[in-house]
Amino acid sequence: MKTLTLRAAIFSGLLLAGLGTSELSAQIYPVDYSYNPGTTADGLGTVPDGRDDPENALGAPDNSDIDSGEVPGDASTVNFVSLGFGGYIDLVFAEPFGQGEGSDLDIFETSYNTPNCGIWPELANVYVSQDGCNWLLIASGECQNFSVELPDNMPWALYVRIEDASPNNQFSPNDDGYDVDGVRANYTSEVELKTPGSLLAADGYEDFIQGSIKANPATLPAANRRNPNKALGLPSESDSPGAPVFVSLGFDRMDTDEIEGRITLTFDYTIFDRDGADISVFETTFGDNINRACSNYPEVAEFWGSNDGVNFTLLSAASSEPDEAYLGGPGRLCRDGLLDISNMPEMNGQKTLRYLKIIDKSIKSSNRFPGGADGYDVDGVYGYPCDYEEDGRFAMHDQNNYPDEDENMFFAGLAPNPASQYVNVKIEAAGTNENYMIRVIDLMGRVVAQESLNADANAYVNYTFSVDQLPSGVYMLSVETRNHKVVERLIKN
Repeated sequence: MKTLTLRAAIFSGLLLAGLGTSELSAQIYPVDYSYNPGTTADGLGTVPDGRDDPENALGAPDNSDIDSGEVPGDASTVNFVSLGFGGYIDLVFAEPFGQGEGSDLDIFETSYNTPNCGIWPELANVYVSQDGCNWLLIASGECQNFSVELPDNMPWALYVRIEDASPNNQFSPNDDGYDVDGVRANYTSEVELKTPGSLLAADGYEDFIQGSIKANPATLPAANRRNPNKALGLPSESDSPGAPVFVSLGFDRMDTDEIEGRITLTFDYTIFDRDGADISVFETTFGDNINRACSNYPEVAEFWGSNDGVNFTLLSAASSEPDEAYLGGPGRLCRDGLLDISNMPEMNGQKTLRYLKIIDKSIKSSNRFPGGADGYDVDGVYGYPCDYEEDGRFAMHDQNNYPDEDENMFFAGLAPNPASQYVNVKIEAAGTNENYMIRVIDLMGRVVAQESLNADANAYVNYTFSVDQLPSGVYMLSVETRNHKVVERLIKN
């Protein structure tokens, strides 16, 4: 099976400015693949030689059902790759594709002489993905050639999976399932790609209506606290006094029909429901600490999720609050916290989110607030990356099993990540015996944990590093020798 060898190059080398929309009409085709063939219809055989070359699914499809003289065992005489019954192929494009008028994706299958689907039901399911890990089913049981459109909860993608869904019992024993001639995407997307494993911070905002300070419903927060762009990108996670790194939502004015003190953050990448928390939220309260009760400083916000920016669902708080009843309702957090999106309606077989509405619900009447208080202060939010099944080493090095020729070089990866109690630090050791120092560094640059180990030359090390004592948040984990250093982002749940 060939792996998606272009993944690292695509993610690290292709950055496109934009808002995640698809405005350019084009015809683009896959450039690489991962092929997982199934069996013959009887479940006993494999895809025949010559029909098992996934290169035939790359580039522009021939869109022909004419048998031009297939020679058994010779892939050059066919214009397709057979999936085999139950098999699939993942195709990766050189650039992201998106939505447009009419068909977004056209799937081409080869059935000689174009037989009727009723007598030759070569069927396929189609999935799309932005990261090669989280997949959405967008077509099910489609026959031969067909077209599909991208859904609102994934309006752009980089990967297409075509999975054979043909009924075995309607074919001869040696038949080999759905035959992929190719895939054509009809619109490019202007989204900016992120490297695999990146935290999914908010990329944009809309529907920002600022509220007022506590003392006067006609007075907005200070000018340096009114910039909604400060809620975008990775949060600082700092409660240290200084220049504002947040946007203050302000309090609802109460005397208007409009609800003030709100913002809707948008995500280019679709956030998927996962076990436990799905989104981390960071609010700035100067001098705050994680043990401070909400009743002592009740900056509270309510959180709603959406996939289309129109229909919103109240989310659930995933972090525990010592005085939860003080929040005044579900789907609320006091200052920093975690959100669970499992309340979102299922779409295309998944629960997902692309919009996050934040509404200030701070207790305006609280005597804990001075007159100049201006409600919930949004530092930033992020969703978690996909849990790749690649030993935590995605896009960190090439497909070789050994470090590069420089004897000082080594490679390291983390799994699981996010982690709750421990993280396995996986090291492909250097070409010499070395001491490795492992350090966890918080976003203020402080070393909060460290351990060392010795490893023999060219060894494979799986070192268990405890993170149970660390507060939830984002850290950098570095692995260092005298000559080389690898740094990876670590998320602590």
